[in-house]
Amino acid sequence: MKNRLNIALLILWLAGAVLCIWNWLSFINIPSFILPLFPAFCSQLLLCRVTKNGYLRALPALPVLGLLAIAGWYAIFGSGWDMLAALIFALAAISPAVGAVFGWLVWWLTELHKRTKSLKEC
Repeated sequence: MKNRLNIALLILWLAGAVLCIWNWLSFINIPSFILPLFPAFCSQLLLCRVTKNGYLRALPALPVLGLLAIAGWYAIFGSGWDMLAALIFALAAISPAVGAVFGWLVWWLTELHKRTKSLKEC
């Protein structure tokens, strides 16, 4: 059961990533800032389920922090059109950040449920 869910998460991550790339290249009317939520959620939940290393669990947050750092750089040291670039980078970072937080939240709730279930059995 555990391997099936991990494979399903991996397939959903791949499908979400392909959909994001296809949407960006073909300019469909799907809002581009919402789509990265799904691959970020799947990758975060898969990493939380597979590894016990906290550094690896934080891996999906690195691109998000990079985009926020670029946005902060443009917001502090830029002027004029640079502020628009800062806003675009910040909007691009919000959706993956929300997806990663949802992944952590789902993983934490399932672990909490497992712990309370095992305590009740004892």
